[in-house]
Amino acid sequence: MELISVEPKRRIVNHKWEEMRVCYVGDIQWAGKKAHGTALSALKDTIAEEMERGSYFIGMGDYIDFLSPSNRQRLRAAALYDTAEDVIDEKSMELTQEIFDLALRPTVGRWLGLVEGHHFAQLRDGTTTDMRLCEMLKAPFLGTSGVIRINFKRTGTSAIAVTLWVHHGHGNGQTNYYPLARLERFAAGMESVDAFAIGHTTKMGHALDNRMGFKWGPQHGKAYHRTIHYIGTGGYSRAYVEGSKQGRVPRGGYAEQGMMKPAVIGSPTLIIRPVMERDGQYPVLKVEA
Repeated sequence: MELISVEPKRRIVNHKWEEMRVCYVGDIQWAGKKAHGTALSALKDTIAEEMERGSYFIGMGDYIDFLSPSNRQRLRAAALYDTAEDVIDEKSMELTQEIFDLALRPTVGRWLGLVEGHHFAQLRDGTTTDMRLCEMLKAPFLGTSGVIRINFKRTGTSAIAVTLWVHHGHGNGQTNYYPLARLERFAAGMESVDAFAIGHTTKMGHALDNRMGFKWGPQHGKAYHRTIHYIGTGGYSRAYVEGSKQGRVPRGGYAEQGMMKPAVIGSPTLIIRPVMERDGQYPVLKVEA
């Protein structure tokens, strides 16, 4: 794989004329070795299996369970002493280093990019824990959302391309179809994307949509259709943890207190296969969970 562009938010990647696997990994929400909210063994299993298959990865945000947007806003308003801000920086980087060491280290150099999540720390040097994780993984930082174009080139032919759009996600509908319905509404205003993916809700799902268009020549037009993929990327944050406490009080976390559904644990993988037939060359996409 050859990385062509280093401009934030957009990536162009050249790949050989062969099947490519792209695994979406996010919503890990690592809170430390004493916490039990992250399904660490499942994450490590996913990484090991996908690395064995030669997969690439896209990060979907919320890699650590730290400050939310409202938390960060309150901290900015509090005007803390430098020493207090140093403590926050050290703890947030400790969590980031831990999840890298415990699960993500084998994937260095295999990332197409990472998007920013809701849970991260804004560090005193102007960077964030998400950006620092990108440095550890030797991965491009995509910011709020990213567009990745993958070119498949075969000797003696023109390239075919697949375009992916990724965003951490927003909102928290309770139905399993919520992230897919949100993507379907969003995709109506965006052209030339083959697969849209969001995380955040920890719901994993996949839906297909068809678009129809026409290619016009000098004398006549030819109808064509385009299949669009909508992907909810799951996660590794367990909503219900047996024996969970706050202090000495038996009490569930955010999801349990809010009567939310148990999270779907795992990652979907997009499989892209370039095909050449008599009627032309085109990509075939499918999703497995």
